[in-house]
Amino acid sequence: MSNMNSEGVWWMNMQWISAVPLRRGHIWAMLHGVLQAAQIILLSKASLLMNPWQTMFLRSFGLLFLVLFISWRASESYTIIDLTGNIMFAVLDATAMGMQIVALALMAPSRVSAIVSNLPLPTSILACFLLGESFDVLHGILASVNGVGLVLVCLSDQTDKSSLQGVIYSFGSLLGICLLLIICRGLAHRNSEDPNLLSFMAGIGGLLASIASLPFGPTWVLPSSADGILLSLSVAAIGVLIFFTLTRALQTENALVVTAFITIAIPITFCYDLIFINVVNVSWSKVLGSCFIIATTVLLCIRSAIDVQ
Repeated sequence: MSNMNSEGVWWMNMQWISAVPLRRGHIWAMLHGVLQAAQIILLSKASLLMNPWQTMFLRSFGLLFLVLFISWRASESYTIIDLTGNIMFAVLDATAMGMQIVALALMAPSRVSAIVSNLPLPTSILACFLLGESFDVLHGILASVNGVGLVLVCLSDQTDKSSLQGVIYSFGSLLGICLLLIICRGLAHRNSEDPNLLSFMAGIGGLLASIASLPFGPTWVLPSSADGILLSLSVAAIGVLIFFTLTRALQTENALVVTAFITIAIPITFCYDLIFINVVNVSWSKVLGSCFIIATTVLLCIRSAIDVQ
């Protein structure tokens, strides 16, 4: 009898796994994670042809078309707090993406991805302090192991000055993205979150930041080759697709589940470096650190799914 009870409890706790393929939000979230990996790879290639702020301009330009889908009637009820949240979202997105683009010019895409795609646990920690969300002992243990994973990812290049700068920019980008998610959560708690408006504001922020850099940075060079033009169009298009899949995923899934799927970008970019670039140093620290990051994310999602049961 006890065996039957234990099997029943195990089955109830594991039912969420069998439901994963049937949930549309998971498919959108997984596609978003794949597109995140593609964006990191494209931005890395673009950093070889143009300066970071020109890349930022291309990435942000396509987002302006989302103005066609903004619910202006709903926005009439927004307060000054909601307006401030949207402006902060734009500023943080421009800052985080700018840092990420600079980091990609200094480090391999796989290492940048391992840092900036590691969102669930850092976001949960910030949400605990800024939004008062729960954070128990298990969260603390997972956060500690996750932190060890980040250290291992960065460990092998700590003596390389350019790589050390890339690590700093990557962590700055991670902090900015986590704060973006906190703002999204705060707006969602107020029932004043319009994904299309946030995406449009991100485009405005990126355009203003890139244009403001013109007097201080190097001259922008328009791509002349067919490959350069195609790369520029791809950077603009994938920015729209990323926000499109993100908004669709958040319609049915919470932010934790969506950010967990973003970690798919880590193995994808690692394989890209290994197969196509063939210059990535496959050290035990990078592999083990990436495994720690992915494992703690999976365990955090399992814990959250069991709590919901």
